Amino acid sequence: MSFPGRAQELFGKNDASSKKNQTKRLDSFYYEEGDDGVDNSNKNNNNINNNVNNNTKKNRHKLAALFLVALTLENTASMLARRYAVGILQLDFSKNVVLCVNEFLKLLFSLGMKYRKTDIKSFARLKTHIFERVVKTATPMLVPAFVYLVVNLISYPSLQRVDASVFTAISNLKVLATAIFAQILLNSRISNRVWRTLTQLVLGVTLISWESSPNNPVIHKRVHQNWYEHISDMFDLSYAFGVFLALVQTMLSGFGSVYFEKVLKKRTKEDEEENLGKKLDVESPSSASLAKSSSPFSSSTELDVWDRNIQLALCSILIYVPISIYETKGNLFQGWTFLVIFIAALHALGGILVALSVLYSSSVTKTVAVCAALVLTTVFGHILFFEPLNGPILLGCAMVIISVWAYKDDAYVEAKLRSAGFVV
Repeated sequence: MSFPGRAQELFGKNDASSKKNQTKRLDSFYYEEGDDGVDNSNKNNNNINNNVNNNTKKNRHKLAALFLVALTLENTASMLARRYAVGILQLDFSKNVVLCVNEFLKLLFSLGMKYRKTDIKSFARLKTHIFERVVKTATPMLVPAFVYLVVNLISYPSLQRVDASVFTAISNLKVLATAIFAQILLNSRISNRVWRTLTQLVLGVTLISWESSPNNPVIHKRVHQNWYEHISDMFDLSYAFGVFLALVQTMLSGFGSVYFEKVLKKRTKEDEEENLGKKLDVESPSSASLAKSSSPFSSSTELDVWDRNIQLALCSILIYVPISIYETKGNLFQGWTFLVIFIAALHALGGILVALSVLYSSSVTKTVAVCAALVLTTVFGHILFFEPLNGPILLGCAMVIISVWAYKDDAYVEAKLRSAGFVV
């Protein structure tokens, strides 16, 4: 069939040429134009890989948000429970034994999660994996275990020399210390915008801690003394040494967090390529194969988050057991109640959530979430225990909330800028 005049130009000269044009359009769907039939499947596979990568990133962001919110709630519950046990009920129990039990609970939970893995779902294979891979490579986790021990030990002599409010204010500098070590150990790029937000966060938390100091006469004198009297205190060697110990424990705490993140996120080159989608099966690409290596249930040759938790728990138990026995003279559970058991369980849950939060976000973000928990603790402490909640404290809470929100926005904006090729 043919078409006269202009119609012939629009619809083609004949059926044969029309079919030829249709074939050409179909070919152009599968082959690049001008490549003489060269297969364009690589381009299609790249598009599929990009879609899988985007879905994986979205899933990681959702998991990060879930673990950070859970960590904030856990920290709030833990601080309130400890205040009630020590401040109101005046329970007398060993803090080191609580830490030791917490590590045992973390160990049992991590072993249970490891057993649930499909490739190690037998006690014999789990035992072989633990002794052949986890225990033999546990040496790096001795560093954070020892760091956390030193942090706990030097906090006591520091609190004997400075007031609790000053000690807490200095401890809040952990946010900045973590960011500094993230730049040094992880080569993280932290912009001036984020530094400004973190500094505002520290100021807000410090204001809350300073105004929430107990009405102890000695502490009240130190907190509300004149500026020249406070300067004269700095020449007191005992006071200055207490401030120095508080600064050391703050820096060590930041270092321990970043070091744990560095070890936790260690991956081989093959794992990184798999995370980027470079090793997806061309014939049947699947998002599961990409997400597998970044999942806490990964069957990668590298140690996953549960292996690292097992290593840290074992190293911490080796340290805390002899200290607990020496401190309590063998009577480990003296003064324990159901509330103390609940506190130990919260500590264990917090340790698991810290590892997962660091895995899916960063140690700096985890520290920001912990600071946000102080706002909830302050509000619920006022409701439950009639703790102070005056104007300066409310101002500090507002500063913390604004800082956390600004940190989230800064991270989003900078991610967009980096994806567009800008240097921030």
